[in-house]
Amino acid sequence: MATKKQLNKKVKQLEAKLEVKKHEDNYIHIPKPCWKGIGKFFLTIFLGFLSYFNFKLIFNIWENYNLGYVFASESEMINFSPKFADLIVLYPLIGQFILISLTIICFASLFKKLNNYDEDGLIIGLIGGLIIGLIGGLIGGLIGGLIGGLIIGLIGGLIIGLIIGLIFGLIGGLFDEFK
Repeated sequence: MATKKQLNKKVKQLEAKLEVKKHEDNYIHIPKPCWKGIGKFFLTIFLGFLSYFNFKLIFNIWENYNLGYVFASESEMINFSPKFADLIVLYPLIGQFILISLTIICFASLFKKLNNYDEDGLIIGLIGGLIIGLIGGLIGGLIGGLIGGLIIGLIGGLIIGLIIGLIFGLIGGLFDEFK
């Protein structure tokens, strides 16, 4: 049960809101500039630059560690020696996916308000995009694998399908969220 003191406090708050509403209805107010939009814009630009430089890092690792054997034919494999240390490129790849996702989210937040959202739409969009991307990548990889080699086609198709599916799932989930 609310006490008399709490009820009086609520009544005063409602009266104050009513007075502000009357004042806003009677007078024209110019809204103050919002620095959130400028901050979101510069955060999007910053994440885009980080994404670009992370891509340059991945490319540099690819060149310096001679990871071209991933797409080499059997006759070219003599020039390459695969090692376990070649997995060093996975960390920047994961970071690149995270940076691209954050850039897309910040870009979407420039045009849409992201304060109120339903998690179901985003989760369904991500899972749907992941499944569609994996299936599409697998089918494309199988077709490419029959032509260029089964293993290379499957691995390349699954990785590319996964990345594309997650990105399109994220974009689709964000657009579904803010109808």
